[in-house]
Amino acid sequence: MSDASRSFYFFDVDDNLLFLPTSIYLWNAETQAEKVVSSGEFAAIQNKLGREAPWQSWSIGDRTFRDFRDDPTVPAAQQTFITDLRRALAAGGDDWRGPAFPLLVHACDKGRPIAVVTARGHEPETIEAGFRVLVEVGLLPQVPVVIGIYTVSNEGVRTMLGAEDRSFTTAAIKKRAIKHAVAKALDTYGADLPHRFGMSDDDPNNVVLAISAMRDCKADHPDKRFFVINTNHEEYVKLEIFPMDHPVTAQPGTSLLGDAAGGPKAIDAGLSGGNASVYVTDIDRAVAFWTEVVGLPLKTRVGTEWAEIDAGRGLVVGLHRARPPETASAGQRGAINIEIAASRPLDQVVAEMTARGARFRGEIVKYEAVWLASLLDPDENEILLAQVLEV
Repeated sequence: MSDASRSFYFFDVDDNLLFLPTSIYLWNAETQAEKVVSSGEFAAIQNKLGREAPWQSWSIGDRTFRDFRDDPTVPAAQQTFITDLRRALAAGGDDWRGPAFPLLVHACDKGRPIAVVTARGHEPETIEAGFRVLVEVGLLPQVPVVIGIYTVSNEGVRTMLGAEDRSFTTAAIKKRAIKHAVAKALDTYGADLPHRFGMSDDDPNNVVLAISAMRDCKADHPDKRFFVINTNHEEYVKLEIFPMDHPVTAQPGTSLLGDAAGGPKAIDAGLSGGNASVYVTDIDRAVAFWTEVVGLPLKTRVGTEWAEIDAGRGLVVGLHRARPPETASAGQRGAINIEIAASRPLDQVVAEMTARGARFRGEIVKYEAVWLASLLDPDENEILLAQVLEV
């Protein structure tokens, strides 16, 4: 670049930068036994724990991630992160090399500032020591320029991010970390320059939170560019975040967020956007049907939980994995819905619509990641109103 703007690289560690043999210990309360899985295996099964066979009896316990934290009684060179890294490198070959590792090499070679955002709980200095090991064995040209290391399970890091409350989820703290790193970069390198920020992660759940964090940053800094890189196997893709009224996402001559020119001003309904949603039993099978049989393009996919099909002219078909009895069963009444997104707190939207004469079936259903309300039209047709939560 000819100007003084910079590119900033944000990385998750496990299965993104590095494949490490760090153990995760699942707990079975019925048998009082532990089961050891790798981080890659855990990413694939975490949404099945306590729900689906053969993982119904397994859960996350107090000591599940003990090897992802430092032991204060052990010297720095013997912390599990360092010993696991050296063990992975000593095995030979490239099995340790994560899909985003070439980006780290490029950042180090070009002097691009980086941040690390990881669910691990080591001291930040331990992660930096790992970078020195990679330089020592000739795998990095130099220690990277670090603007922040956010090991979000570390008590000191949580305190620094204002996340001491134990109700904060790991995803919510990682989102805070991404936004903190952006703010720190702008403070250090200049907020008036058209910088670029990219976050890479392999976990579909973390990709969603990274998109959410970068979306917020784009709203605060519209002159900067923000990217999310999904390094999850065959889903490897680089996404750029745009505002909804940008030409990439808006129809020419219209605004997706404004009132129609010359028309009457609409009520502030607290609703914005949405999709037709379909509950399905198998996301892989559903995506194959819509893309290979129906012939429509896949717009977005998040693991085995959610996918979006672009039906053209603004219509999106959202595919949800059914989880009866929490959700409607696939193929049954209620499995296909119109789902409209709430742009304000859903309980507030429901109260305002009720005051205007709207009727709802039941109370707001409050799941961990989304709240749903069932709005009834004059013919008793059910329309879902959804508020996606920051979890």
